[in-house]
Amino acid sequence: MKMRAFTLSAVAALLVAAPLASQAEITLLKQDPQAGDPLSRLDFKVGGSIRPQFQHQAGVSDQSYKRNGYDGGSRFRFSADYYLFDDISWVSYYELGVNFPAWWGWDHHYADGQNNTTRRQLYTGLKSKTWGQLTFGQQNSVYYDVVGAKTDIWDYDMLAQAPGNGINGDYDGSYRSRKMLKYKNTFGDVDVYASYLFADNELLQKNNSLRYKRKSGGSLGIDYHITKDLTWGTAWNYTRATMRNAANGDDKDYNQNIYGTALSWKPDNWTLSAGAGWYQNFSPTTVKNVNNYFADDAWGVEYFAGYKFAIDQYAVKSIQPYFMGDRLEFVNGRNYKRIDNGVGISTKLDYGFQIDYEYVITSSTDKSLGNMNLVRLRYDF
Repeated sequence: MKMRAFTLSAVAALLVAAPLASQAEITLLKQDPQAGDPLSRLDFKVGGSIRPQFQHQAGVSDQSYKRNGYDGGSRFRFSADYYLFDDISWVSYYELGVNFPAWWGWDHHYADGQNNTTRRQLYTGLKSKTWGQLTFGQQNSVYYDVVGAKTDIWDYDMLAQAPGNGINGDYDGSYRSRKMLKYKNTFGDVDVYASYLFADNELLQKNNSLRYKRKSGGSLGIDYHITKDLTWGTAWNYTRATMRNAANGDDKDYNQNIYGTALSWKPDNWTLSAGAGWYQNFSPTTVKNVNNYFADDAWGVEYFAGYKFAIDQYAVKSIQPYFMGDRLEFVNGRNYKRIDNGVGISTKLDYGFQIDYEYVITSSTDKSLGNMNLVRLRYDF
């Protein structure tokens, strides 16, 4: 009954949102600068994605809320672009994650202790066609923009890339990095990225007294658009961090480095992508002490191949079957290896609706991992 209630409520939420828009952000204010009218300089858009999801992993008994149905990453975004002068604009962006079951108090549909909302991104800065874009706040890392995003295109993914296997992507600089100054500019066919990571607050680890603190860091990345369909990205991220034991005062500094490269090729209806990364003092081991918390070296690869069939009838816009997979392996610090391979199908419907199904076969040194069945309903606007 609870599963049925979740399904009905999720569908109702999607139906309520459906009339608002169709797969595109909504422009509430359109920029058209007029003398004496400050508001005419503002371009303001809203958008979002609602994502109820069901997930069943064979042999795992402690994820019942995922089998019952849970929120798979719903979010709402707000972007503003205010024209200042010449080709310079002041830009701001806010993305709010909403866990609907936790917000509405649906027992057994969210993990204990999960927040109702999370701040996914919040940044502001200046943009210029000539000088590039400079922003500060919590935003996608250089590594994610250049490498990670190319294979973050199915649901049960990011298991072998750096943003998915560090201590926390918001803190270690690999994903939606907090307190980051980021620069981007384009020179011909090459996008150039650079960032600086400022010191951050301590991150308390669950079930122990260890604390992770970022002291500083930085990133460099390039995205080379070889053709209009083929892009090659390479990035490096460095983070200087400290692990501290609040119980006995022990601490150790770590120089964390992640190196990655990825290709994205989209000829005609095909989508092909692959990425690889090397992670140094970055991926946590099972040893929960400050001296051996991170593995000295680990590596991972991810890959995806899909073909989209245009349908455009009976409310179905397209169907995309795909094959995907990944491999994560620790070189030292822990005897761990994980290989995932699977197939999926993504069906896009009218008015921004989408249904995804994936089946993933997992081989791992961790005996608790089983094969995965996943269904995600999605509405984008």
